[in-house]
Amino acid sequence: MIEPSENSESNTLTIAAANAGKDNWEWKCLLSTLDKVAWKIRDRRVSLIVFGEELGFDRNASLDVRFVGKSSRERTEQILSTAQIMYCSQSFEPKFADHTRSYIPPELSLFLKSGRPLVFHAPAYAAPVEFLKTHKAAVLCHSCEPVSVELYNCFDRLIFDSEYYEEIAGQGLHAAQQELIAAISPEQLRRCIKTND
Repeated sequence: MIEPSENSESNTLTIAAANAGKDNWEWKCLLSTLDKVAWKIRDRRVSLIVFGEELGFDRNASLDVRFVGKSSRERTEQILSTAQIMYCSQSFEPKFADHTRSYIPPELSLFLKSGRPLVFHAPAYAAPVEFLKTHKAAVLCHSCEPVSVELYNCFDRLIFDSEYYEEIAGQGLHAAQQELIAAISPEQLRRCIKTND
């Protein structure tokens, strides 16, 4: 298990994130929150690895961001092993509420299986919330303010508290291995991952 506070000689915190588009409220919240703290959490420079359909940046900034897009399951797992924290989100927009209530993001299983702690950023009514809460498998954030102190604190606590980091990572891995993987259909998984590189 990676120790969050001593994990990188370069003092970088790498977060793997799945992005569904730059105009999503939750994605804007993540970026504006990181902007507010100059892309640092506890004096560690934040680096993002972004999976998904698009990069999700519409600005010219010298940020440490690597866009992966979609890749094979094996390659995705390899890339995830280089991150310290996983970030997965679902829409806060009221027009997507029905979808959010019934949809489990396919990347959720891979993120939980990574053995790293997951920050799940979604409304309290999102489909995976009860599962994650029951299994204590993620740090939950239900705030989508333009700059979210709650979201920042989710990342901050994982970096500050190594026991909490290990607990969330371990519970997430256990939950994925026991129950969640079977709940995600092959069709949902294909939406997230290519069959070959």
